[in-house]
Amino acid sequence: MIFNAETTPLPKIALTPEFRLRTIADSELETYNDLRASVEFPRWEFSYLREFRNKVLPDSILVVEEIATGRLAASACAERTDFPEHPELGVLGWVINHPDFRGKRLGRSVSAAVMHRLYAVGYRNFSLLTQDFRLPALHVYLDMGWKPWLYKEDMRERWRMIAKNMGLKGEIPGCLPENPEFLPPRLTFR
Repeated sequence: MIFNAETTPLPKIALTPEFRLRTIADSELETYNDLRASVEFPRWEFSYLREFRNKVLPDSILVVEEIATGRLAASACAERTDFPEHPELGVLGWVINHPDFRGKRLGRSVSAAVMHRLYAVGYRNFSLLTQDFRLPALHVYLDMGWKPWLYKEDMRERWRMIAKNMGLKGEIPGCLPENPEFLPPRLTFR
C-alpha cells in the first residue's frame, strides 16, 4: 500500500493517558519478542536486530507502553524502502497490536507516529506490506488514507477479493498502477 503525504493529511496520533509512545532499546529485545509472538510474528535474534538497525531510521522502532504495567501494547517501525527501485519510499513496517489491547486504537496511533517520523525526516511517500487476510488492519490503513498499489500482476485480483471480503462493493478506489511516479524525498535525519 502507498500513502502520499503531499495529497493526504497525516493522521493524528491519539493515545489515551494510560499509554505512552517511546522508542525501544536493544536491551529490550526479549520484551519486544514477547509482543511479536503475541501476533505470531517470528522472534528475532539479537544479530537480526543489529542488522535491522541498518534498515530502520534512527530512533524509529516505536512502541506503545501501558504506563501502569510497563507492558508493550503495540509497535511499528519507520524504515528505509523495501523496493530498491524506489529509494524515495519510506516504510511503515512491523505493525503489531497485542491482542490484549485491541479496540484501543493503539495500532493506528503507533502507525500514525511512524508516518509522522517518516514525514519529519523528509519522506513524502510511504509504503507498507501486509498480508491479504489481515482485514482489520487493511480497513484501518484504508481509513487512514493509504491506497492499494498494484505493483504485481496478481494485485488487481487480490484487491478485488480483499474488497469483497471486507464487504465493499466493487474495487477499492484510488489504486496506484505498477509504475507510479513518486516525489523524491527531502531527507534530513535528526
